[in-house]
Amino acid sequence: MVRTFETGRDDASAPNLILLHGLGHWTQAAWNRLVPALRATHRIVAFDLPGFGGSPSPNGPYTLAAYTTALRSVVAARGLNDFALAGHSLGGLVAANYAAFHPGRVRALALLDPAGFARTPGLVARIACAALVRRLPLRLRAPRALVRATLRRATYDPEAFGPDDLERAYELARDPATARAFLGVYAAASHELFHERTLLEHFARYAGPVTIVWGRQDRYIPSGALAQARRVYPRADALLIERCGHCPHVEYPQLVAQRLLANGF
Repeated sequence: MVRTFETGRDDASAPNLILLHGLGHWTQAAWNRLVPALRATHRIVAFDLPGFGGSPSPNGPYTLAAYTTALRSVVAARGLNDFALAGHSLGGLVAANYAAFHPGRVRALALLDPAGFARTPGLVARIACAALVRRLPLRLRAPRALVRATLRRATYDPEAFGPDDLERAYELARDPATARAFLGVYAAASHELFHERTLLEHFARYAGPVTIVWGRQDRYIPSGALAQARRVYPRADALLIERCGHCPHVEYPQLVAQRLLANGF
């Protein structure tokens, strides 16, 4: 069972919003800056993706289908029938996939630097490396320097994630199961990589309101992928933020919240 969080309004009239974090992140680090701007108006549900944060780390698979199933289980457990859905990076990929399967449930969709819309050389290299490393008989444990560099590279301002976030990231990285999950996501991504056109056609089944936010200086998923996302969702409201990396909800939470509220979330 995944670790789930709920905050905000608890009355039946409150709009529901589900938040999905990205690869290697966890709920608190991902959303603690954005949630305060939405807590007074929304019922907010978030959960740690399987393998990350406080959720169990199964042996796999760490596929798009498995993560979408995890989202379905949270929706069912919370009794949600009508909600907005916002996802960052890997969470954006999962959100887009869920919305395509269940367009009648998703009132509005927000994609923050989402995965799945760009097949870059860096992504191909990470997938190949993950598939190789997973076969080695090693006790996986990421060194502190690598953890720090990975987290800081996600933002334009290297200090955007504070000391508490870094310490929690070190703690999680000491668990070999978390490292296996991290590599497992990339290794499983080869299916989506080589069926990109089919996947994007599937995403386009969702015709509801879409908000896309991207950081201009994203070093993990280049902002050029925004053009591909807009082709999938031609009526989407798109925002490209200058001096912003892979995590606009961390670096510019108020701006992201304002955009979501303006678009009916």
